[in-house]
Amino acid sequence: MSFQSQIVSSPPARQAQTRQAYVIEIGETQAGLVARGADERFFTFISASAAFDRLEGQRFATPVAAELAARQLVRSRPGLRLAA
Repeated sequence: MSFQSQIVSSPPARQAQTRQAYVIEIGETQAGLVARGADERFFTFISASAAFDRLEGQRFATPVAAELAARQLVRSRPGLRLAA
């Protein structure tokens, strides 16, 4: 997988408040990240590049689903330039 995981958590006493966040990269380009709180079922996409603004705010069941959506977006826009 090309996404990088980062789990951001609160101190142990507040472990129930854990938030999960994963960086989504396509090649060398950071497309964005997906994040969800402990009480949330879906991951919300936060765009890190204008090329991926169409995904901003969309919700995904998994980080892999968000990565696939970002890859499909790149394929659907042949002239799109990403970092090398």
